[in-house]
Amino acid sequence: MSDAVLADILAHHAGREGALLPILHDVQAALGCVPADALQPIADARNLSRAEVHGVVSFYHDFRERPPVRPVVKLCRAEACQARGVEALVAAAEAHPGVTVEPVYCLGLCASGPAAMVGDRVFARLDAVRLAEVLDEAAALLPLDGGGDSRPLARREGVFSGASGQTTPTRADASASSLASPVKGEEEPIRIFVPGDAAAVAVGADHVAAALAQALPHAIIIRTGSRGMFDLEPLVEVATPAGRVGYARVTPADCAALAQALSAAGENPARIGLVENLPFLQRQTRLTFARCGISDPQSLADFGPWRGLDSARAIGPDATIAAVTASGLRGRGGAGFPTGIKWRTVADAPGARKFIVCNADEGDSGTFADRMLLEGDPFLLIEAMAIAGFAVGASHGTIYIRSEYPHAIKAMQRAIATARGAGLLGTFDLEVRVGAGSYVCGEETALLESIEGKRGQ
Repeated sequence: MSDAVLADILAHHAGREGALLPILHDVQAALGCVPADALQPIADARNLSRAEVHGVVSFYHDFRERPPVRPVVKLCRAEACQARGVEALVAAAEAHPGVTVEPVYCLGLCASGPAAMVGDRVFARLDAVRLAEVLDEAAALLPLDGGGDSRPLARREGVFSGASGQTTPTRADASASSLASPVKGEEEPIRIFVPGDAAAVAVGADHVAAALAQALPHAIIIRTGSRGMFDLEPLVEVATPAGRVGYARVTPADCAALAQALSAAGENPARIGLVENLPFLQRQTRLTFARCGISDPQSLADFGPWRGLDSARAIGPDATIAAVTASGLRGRGGAGFPTGIKWRTVADAPGARKFIVCNADEGDSGTFADRMLLEGDPFLLIEAMAIAGFAVGASHGTIYIRSEYPHAIKAMQRAIATARGAGLLGTFDLEVRVGAGSYVCGEETALLESIEGKRGQ
């Protein structure tokens, strides 16, 4: 164990309440596991016993006490992936000599399964051929010192290139990119929308965005969330005077021909017409998901003014709670509990400090609406939590996200930093806490225990 590395991690989290899980995540990321000789120093730093720290390490599936001997491929074994045939792939995966295969229960890619994860990279629509590519590339990864998660031996084209998130400049980066710099005197650049949602990335959306950027160097490429039509991903949309025209199931190999068709206003076999006219969307009136798949989820300009938070601050906490109560808004859980009553109860409760917690530990197979929102419209959640915090007198908010959602974690962390940097949160403090592979932590009391650095029970 590196004493210096551990000391740096402990110093980074010094004074942070309930930070045992973040510390353990950082230790494992640095050392490949949580080694036995790290337990006592962690315990001493957090005023815990060694047994308490070990109890937390042994409770959560993600934490290892010894590093794996080979790169780890996590194959989703949840019900949706089972229904899509993952069991037929398990034997081949486990027989591969270069990797260690572990089960994971729901990556939120249920509409695109079978799915797998290597580090923070996700892969979907796996069949025997594509799985073999993933396994071979995973086997060529170099373990970190001491084992654990892996890093590429070399950057090369293949199933791993760009699989961990957005790799092409978005509109937010356009000032530094030729993607938004047409030659003077030319027509307005083509505006192309490519999803950066994990479900799209898992079937090659990052590769497609990179190929389009190369084929159309003066186009503006905007990474969006997903509209939810996962059978069409990667779904490329192109802005036209009539609306956004879609091109379905685009691959990198399609991009040169697609670029030629766009430049010459020609036809392309992937074209599916105006996306808004597709029956899937025509039958819907979107409220919560209104911006998902439409705009850049990391752009404050696309999100627009924070009218809800501004209004709450203008009318005050009591009037805000009264408005929420009068609206009839209810929780979306099984109980459908009235939101206004919950807020009023918290506001009236005695106590010098109050907290707002968002349960984004979405563990049931087939449910990935939370993931879509976290990745596709993070400022919506941030503003909502700031409104709730203002109304009930909470000074701190925590978004608890399951570790199986690496893209959502990064999206929320980035959006929170943007909102904080823009001064939109005021004195309201907001953070992401990452789970560690425990299904039960989706339940309220277990989740709160986990946030406090305890076993989720």
